[in-house]
Amino acid sequence: MMKIAAVALLGALLVGAPSPTPTPIADGSGGSGIGIQLLDIPVDAQDDSRARTNIVDNVAPGTTIQRRVTISNFDGGEQQASVSAAASTVVDGAFTPDDAHPNELVSWISVDHPTLTLPARSAADVTVTIAVPADAPEGEQYATVWAQADAGRQTASGVTIVNRSGIRVYLSVGAGNGPASDFAIEGVTASTGPDGVPQIDAVVHNTGGRAIDVKGSVALRDGPGMTSAGPFDLGTATTILPGATHTVSIPLAAGLSAGPWTAALTLRSGLTERTETATVAFPVAEADAPVPAPQLWSAVLVAGAGLVALSALVWALVLLRRRSSRAHARAAG
Repeated sequence: MMKIAAVALLGALLVGAPSPTPTPIADGSGGSGIGIQLLDIPVDAQDDSRARTNIVDNVAPGTTIQRRVTISNFDGGEQQASVSAAASTVVDGAFTPDDAHPNELVSWISVDHPTLTLPARSAADVTVTIAVPADAPEGEQYATVWAQADAGRQTASGVTIVNRSGIRVYLSVGAGNGPASDFAIEGVTASTGPDGVPQIDAVVHNTGGRAIDVKGSVALRDGPGMTSAGPFDLGTATTILPGATHTVSIPLAAGLSAGPWTAALTLRSGLTERTETATVAFPVAEADAPVPAPQLWSAVLVAGAGLVALSALVWALVLLRRRSSRAHARAAG
């Protein structure tokens, strides 16, 4: 289990603890609606970007951990908010809510303030407790701690939109530090996305024992005329389960030449980083592709035959008009 930095957590949670006193949000703080942010960062994970924004830990069965989060109301009016946990899963590289299928982890999570009244542009702290039972199975489970506005917003078409934001929970149960995280880049290629923008595709294999959130960037160099481009960032992290393989795609910029290029790719998940370099060339659209020689000569022959036929037709019309004119002349004489 990781040690918590900065502020010590106080004792066990008390049922019916007094509501926290909201504090004003500093001017210039961004956001809208209801937001949630992790406050406690494990000492051993200060440099781990995943642990700075998500609850990521490995604990032994029978262990209880706590994390503080702050719930913010960025709107200009008072908001009633609720805080709760729900199961999550990984679908096609995305960490996805799965409210309909609770897992064991959800039953281990509680919060000291499930409901909050937040004045305009104010925030309050809530403590999240994860009590792992002594007979908990080993392995990693996933959940999300949600902060949600109780009052939804109704659109003109009658659809109610609920504002909520969440913090991911990656909890591994097992002895020691738990299974290590690792991954490998098994291939780098170039393609064109559905919108016609070129992209770099990387096949990533999660070779470790924990889920990973892959982010990174790619830079292009040694292009036509020794040009370079980028770096281009992978905007949204791709989540890959242990043992799974997923293709990560990084969109580039429209108008890039076909290449060839040298693509220098860097991907990371937490403290694990991998790099790969490959020579790539982007597919050329059919409209831009050169016409092969046989097709070119066929096009020339077809065009020539068309011109000959047109010339013959014009000449026939001329002869016909001449004969018609002579016939009229003889009839008049």
